[in-house]
Amino acid sequence: MFAAWVVRYAGLTRNLGLALIVTLGLGACSPANQWRDQTLALKAKGYAFKGTSVAPVGWAGSGVWIDEHTMVTNAHVATRALSLQGVDDRGRTFTFTKIMALDSSNDIAVLHAARGNDGVATEVLEERPDDPKELRGTKVLAIGNTGGQGLSVYNGQVTNYLKRGNYENIVHSADISSGSSGGPLFDDGGRLIGINKSINLRLRQSFATPAWVVNRVLKKGKRNGGATLKEAFQPSKLPMAFAVKRKFCLNPGQKIVAPIAVVGTADIIAAVQFQTEGTPLFFGLVRGSSLMSKGLLTKNLFAAWGTPGPGVYAVVLVNPKKMTKQACGIVALGRVAWEQRLK
Repeated sequence: MFAAWVVRYAGLTRNLGLALIVTLGLGACSPANQWRDQTLALKAKGYAFKGTSVAPVGWAGSGVWIDEHTMVTNAHVATRALSLQGVDDRGRTFTFTKIMALDSSNDIAVLHAARGNDGVATEVLEERPDDPKELRGTKVLAIGNTGGQGLSVYNGQVTNYLKRGNYENIVHSADISSGSSGGPLFDDGGRLIGINKSINLRLRQSFATPAWVVNRVLKKGKRNGGATLKEAFQPSKLPMAFAVKRKFCLNPGQKIVAPIAVVGTADIIAAVQFQTEGTPLFFGLVRGSSLMSKGLLTKNLFAAWGTPGPGVYAVVLVNPKKMTKQACGIVALGRVAWEQRLK
């Protein structure tokens, strides 16, 4: 969806720089400052995939209470978190123990806190307008955990509505910064109209998943029993959904390319199974023209990587020209199907 654009996610702040805290008059954008009780600065601890290994990491993001026990954030904020805490603007801390629903394509996660925020409730634009483009010009308030340093306020307006296939986006001019992923986008009546997920620095645009899409994921979460974060995201025995699987026989100098398109966020898995012995292959994982990983394969491979954003990813296998044998096997590329772990 954004493959040709310069897009970076607004949320994962593993290298925290100087946070620019913006204090603005709220006007009519948030009645009675209710966003201070509704919005959370999130801190996650988990891991990142490093091919055939994992590494412990921490990151920051944002979230919004829907009711006193239910919080919504981005899928790319929640995924691979083994612990997740939120702090509201009044300094109250909450621990999220279960994930109820996950929609990586629309970048939405629904989480549950055993000890919630009593009395908090957020009005949600639940139904898709007949013409969502009529939202253009609506004044909006975006809240985000800027640089992981706490909640900041950004004013703007809806500038566009985009629909590409089954995927929808609200485009707005609130100039959110790193750490804002998963934070709320309120209209001038304090109603939730979207969840912020990414920014386009070149075009100075911000993108949010529409609230009516979020509402569909919320309904799914109410039907699910959910899973604890550790049950959902423990890195062993990964649930797989392969998008492409091909047999190959490569003569020296030949190559095979196995591509998939990633919409939203995803962790991807590459698997290579040799059917011939003694013929190493050059391996590369690419995104567009960028090389994410490379190496020389001498045995079967099963490895995972976190994707930096939407785009076309591909496994490239090359039988070196200096080899004298044909190399045969199977190559597969797909995503980690985390949602299969949610009951």
